[in-house]
Amino acid sequence: MIITVSKESTLPTASYTLQKSITGKVTNNKGFPLVGVNIVLKGTSIGTTTDFEGNYNITISNNNNNNNNNNNNAILVVSFIGYITQEVTVSNQNLITIQMQPKVADLDEIVIVGYGSKKKEDLTGAIATIKQENFTKGVNYDATQLINGALSGIYVSQVNSAPGSRLKVQIRGAGSINSDNSVLFVVDGLPGVDPQSLSIGDIESIDVLKDASSAAIYGTRAANGVILISTKKGSIGKPRLSYNTYFGIQSATKHLDVLEATEYATLVNSRSPGTFTQEQIISFGKGTNWQNEIFREAIVQNHQISFSAGNPKTNYYLGLNYFDQQGIVKSSSSQKYNIRLNVQSKPIKKLLISVNANYTHQTNDEILFSNRANEGAGPINSAIQFDPTLSPELDENRRYFLNPTIALDNPLALINGINNESVLNRFYTTISSEYEITSNISTMLRIGTESNWSRTDFFKDRSTIMGLSNGGIAEIDTNEKTHWLVEALIKYQKSINNEHNFNFLCGATFEDFTSRSFRATASNFPPNVTGTDLLQSGDENIDNLFSDKFKNRLNGFIGRLTYNYKEKYLLTGTFRIDGSSRFAPGNKYGFFPSGSIAWKLSEERFIKKFKPINKLKIRLGYGVLGNQGINNFETRRTLTVGSNSVFGGSVAQGVSLTRWANPDLKWESTKEINVGIDFSILNNRLSGSLDYFDRRTTDQLFNKPISSVVGFKGVFTNFGEVQNKGLDISLKTLNFDSESCQWSSRLAISFLNNKVKKLPDFAQEIIGSNIGTFISQYTIVREGSPLRSFYGYEIDGIFQLGDDIENSPTPFPVAEGYAAGMPRFVDQNGDGEINANDRVILGDPFPDYSFGFGNSFKYKNFYVDTFLQGVIGIESLDANALESLYPTNSFRNSISRYYTERWTSSNPTNKLPSGETPSLYGGALSINSLTVTDASFIRLKNITLGYNVPLKNTLGISSLKVFLAADNLFTITDFEGYDPDASATSVNPSGTMGSDITAVARVSYNSYPLAKTIRLGLDVKF
Repeated sequence: MIITVSKESTLPTASYTLQKSITGKVTNNKGFPLVGVNIVLKGTSIGTTTDFEGNYNITISNNNNNNNNNNNNAILVVSFIGYITQEVTVSNQNLITIQMQPKVADLDEIVIVGYGSKKKEDLTGAIATIKQENFTKGVNYDATQLINGALSGIYVSQVNSAPGSRLKVQIRGAGSINSDNSVLFVVDGLPGVDPQSLSIGDIESIDVLKDASSAAIYGTRAANGVILISTKKGSIGKPRLSYNTYFGIQSATKHLDVLEATEYATLVNSRSPGTFTQEQIISFGKGTNWQNEIFREAIVQNHQISFSAGNPKTNYYLGLNYFDQQGIVKSSSSQKYNIRLNVQSKPIKKLLISVNANYTHQTNDEILFSNRANEGAGPINSAIQFDPTLSPELDENRRYFLNPTIALDNPLALINGINNESVLNRFYTTISSEYEITSNISTMLRIGTESNWSRTDFFKDRSTIMGLSNGGIAEIDTNEKTHWLVEALIKYQKSINNEHNFNFLCGATFEDFTSRSFRATASNFPPNVTGTDLLQSGDENIDNLFSDKFKNRLNGFIGRLTYNYKEKYLLTGTFRIDGSSRFAPGNKYGFFPSGSIAWKLSEERFIKKFKPINKLKIRLGYGVLGNQGINNFETRRTLTVGSNSVFGGSVAQGVSLTRWANPDLKWESTKEINVGIDFSILNNRLSGSLDYFDRRTTDQLFNKPISSVVGFKGVFTNFGEVQNKGLDISLKTLNFDSESCQWSSRLAISFLNNKVKKLPDFAQEIIGSNIGTFISQYTIVREGSPLRSFYGYEIDGIFQLGDDIENSPTPFPVAEGYAAGMPRFVDQNGDGEINANDRVILGDPFPDYSFGFGNSFKYKNFYVDTFLQGVIGIESLDANALESLYPTNSFRNSISRYYTERWTSSNPTNKLPSGETPSLYGGALSINSLTVTDASFIRLKNITLGYNVPLKNTLGISSLKVFLAADNLFTITDFEGYDPDASATSVNPSGTMGSDITAVARVSYNSYPLAKTIRLGLDVKF
């Protein structure tokens, strides 16, 4: 710290109130002014911030000075993000220039760990952390979007780009074959909070517990990793008001190139001669592009108001947010209102009481998300395959035009004739008290609750095919979930001779979960106008009611010991004993231990000799995690409604057993070893970490076949093992740093290898998965291969004229029509036939590696931030390609290249088949190397150009930024669908109707298009 003082006057000490004005300038270690530095009179709430030139002014008096009523003894506390907090004694100075010193790389950051926090340089486990300034920018409505591509070892997939849709998160792969692969979110100490229930503007930092040694303290739900989210708090100083907003225009990043009307009519005639005359074909022209009819330019806006203040006894933060996103597909949108209040108070010296409360109201208007075929398909499916010769207008009967041979509804009927609205209300709160018994011992009691309620109203009116045939279809779904948490902890810390430093934590937790749902359906209504508001007006003979209620409990005992010797040798030991009501007596409790060590090599003399090395630490950790991801009652025999019987002339309701229970069923367990290194070199211009991990998940849950004489086909049991291993790399660089220009970079790259190591004898191969009506059996679980690998037939070309097709292995003989222009399948086993024995693994749903690369450039008051994301070596089943190659019927439209580039006698290509009689090489054969495609991509996720407007507290404004941003500006990929990152395994974006965002398999099936967005924004602080 360097302080320059100027003695301008000496104020006499008196018994009456004296005021003193302190002015000065705050700069960084190179003399450049710092904007927004907090300067607070110690022990009070009197404070100020520096302006755009680094200048400040603060007035103090002996009435608000806690230093013996002597202004000369007053102390100013100076703090700024990324710099070491300083305390400056005023003495008899009126002009004080302060030079701030940067923190040592990012190893001095405070990182949130389970039930506590640590300096990053003291960590022994693999924990990735990101602060607000490095969040992934964009139209973000879910907290997980903030880490998309930004942290190594974490793969965030935007499986559906509809407003309000869910995201899939995987930390170091997926380990469970038949159970839950979801990540645990912990917000302000409360496990299980929905990350979409938060306002992005309220989030301070996100920490990810990647390895077992750091996550084991969360026990049963930590097998797939833990994400800790910390929200903003108030701070000591004058009240602070901020307003952040942006307004954007969205459009689809891509339209699929489908056949125009004349091309379509020509194709139909080739399949069904005489359908159209030549005059008709010429008159059609381009026809109707149905994607243009259902897509639109859409508006998105976000408004965040934050207010915070504090004094030595109490601080608070209040956040208000409004988010409104129209969908780029008509009739889709999402609106979200959010309010948050965080309060910390010290009513007495040794007691700290904290309250965190958050409420979200969200409304999603959704299109029909359906993987069904024919009339049950959704509008995106229909827009791709619908007849382009038809008009988008209404006919003389005020109905949408249909092609009766195509078995698809009109896309606009599916857009305008379906109302699908979900309303979600989410509330959570935690109240905690921490009491310092002695200087070494403290206790904490935390009580938390979460309550989620949702209702979905679905109505399909008579303008749709199915609505017309059923007299209108209505459905109402409601879901309620409550979660209670009670935790009691005690902490002890001790230092012996400032060399041996101990910290011990132990405690108990109790959680209670209750969920219930209700669903009612009806049809055959008199008019369309009532929608879901009058279900009783439907046909009472065909209505349907369903309800359920479930409850389960968790209780655990935790302990953690941390020890360091001379701040050089670090040790952490953790255990958690968890009990779940889902398991039978004898297996209710699981023990999950972990241990890790670290060595700060940079504190050793032999390393200090190497001047380029600023910080160097190696880590080793091992731990065991659990997964209780089974349904309630799986270990018990339960009853369900069965067939009716007649007793004594009366009909009696029967019941039957639901399952053959296995009381020996136990937890899936995950064991992981992690070896890591943290470093900072070259005067902290290059810092980062490298982690190698090997994670194995055992005791997988399988349905073991049993004799049918017991009345059931199988019973759940524990078998199998899956391995995830790889390398995580994180780097930060300061590339250039001068008075007017700075450039820094961030790189996160992850390498992953997923492999099934063991399967039970009764299930050496598991071939399965299905989507849509006609697509199934496309994945395999096999020892030695990645989980849910794509399984099908390899095609190595197209048969040409003159080839000896008759003596070549084909799925059908030449006599039955197999001819030139049809695929040449590889006979894998050499038996001269093409059948199910020739299927091979065609790819897998895990990337070989993924990366995120961010750059920040600053020139005077201008700044530019860019972020590039890449996912390499990942495959997906492209169901749109499958539909084009193997159409359900001859009158459906096609992606154009499968027609224009197909094999013909005049175009003897070796890439695409002729399309003639596709039934000879379709069906089960359609899962092949033409339809399982490379889904790798590199995407410019965001580029932001901003300007810090130079102001000197004009209108009370301390900081003003304006920015122009572009999101998803371009994507480099060979994938033909709307978005290579999308997957139809997540059907419903609201998650209220059984969607599975944790699914491993990947299928592109009429996915909602990704939006390119141009945003103009403002960030102002008072």
